[in-house]
Amino acid sequence: MFHQVISIMTDYQCNFECAHCSVGSSPKTKMPMPWELYMDLIRQLRQVDGIKVVCFTGGEATLRKEWLLDAIAVATQAGFRTRVVTNGWWARTPEKARQMVQELREAGLEELNTSYDDYHAPFAPMEKIVNLVRATLETDMRLAIAVVNDANAVHSGERIRDELVAGIPISIEQLQSRVFFIEDGPTPSGTGQDLDVKYVNRHIEVGCSDIGKSISIHPNGLVKACCGHAMFETPDLTIGSLYNEPLQNMLDRCSHNLLYWWIHSYGPKKILDRLGIGGEYASQCHACYALLATPEHRAKLHAFMHEHRDDIFVNDVLLGDSLSRMADAATLTPDEADRRGKLVFARRQLPVIP
Repeated sequence: MFHQVISIMTDYQCNFECAHCSVGSSPKTKMPMPWELYMDLIRQLRQVDGIKVVCFTGGEATLRKEWLLDAIAVATQAGFRTRVVTNGWWARTPEKARQMVQELREAGLEELNTSYDDYHAPFAPMEKIVNLVRATLETDMRLAIAVVNDANAVHSGERIRDELVAGIPISIEQLQSRVFFIEDGPTPSGTGQDLDVKYVNRHIEVGCSDIGKSISIHPNGLVKACCGHAMFETPDLTIGSLYNEPLQNMLDRCSHNLLYWWIHSYGPKKILDRLGIGGEYASQCHACYALLATPEHRAKLHAFMHEHRDDIFVNDVLLGDSLSRMADAATLTPDEADRRGKLVFARRQLPVIP
């Protein structure tokens, strides 16, 4: 078993309508998770070994503020670390930012994740992120900022760091010691399925440590083997429904799924190369989307796995070089990782082979 994070989609609704959103969220996209389903999920999670973090996301999780605060408190009391992913819309002023951060912390929240880039900029000025970061740094909460870059990005990770340093104010060394930046390329899926992706990430030829590690739970009860951009586009990543069977059964099935282990250890880009498909991709999720959501690629994948199952398990999963490739990324300093585009891998735990 290698599950560690349960990512709960509290609602698909969002007050932003970003052009790259894989969830297809918007003010009109509503599917709130029932409280009864959430409580049943927490009950089942208490019986599952290996789950460390409960993450609340969406959509925009903070639109259901009272629901969210109660949900954080329940998860915290059950012994889980908690994380919230938010676009930071509520940080309109320094005072409002502090109030929201304080309420989240008092509920038990340990980590706040936000995003800012060219896709979020039309809906929120940089000032909101400055307010959010300043308020979070005044607490003991951990903070991560996700930035989607492309070849012509205006709000690049470097620019966002510079504006935070100037706006808080804080030194760049202090900022990078307290804030974890995750930079990645866009993925043409969901709302952004027609994105013209020209940015090419040269550092995605490693295994994807999110598949099987971060399990997403959806408002309609569906359980998926990742929380990435391809999860809505292919049945391969859906492992069941909470309304049909116990979560433990689904997680056990997930743990023994060779496709997940292959993607986890070998990586979707290398699998595409192995299938003779190749191509250039902006992110791990982009490569996974191409592998699993393109009908002809998916058919070729399934046929190849049927014919070469033992070889894949022994040579690519058990005896592959994924450990050394991930270890190389994990040993980089933050500056080196940032320069080489590998920061997204720098804090990932090495996989455990069953």
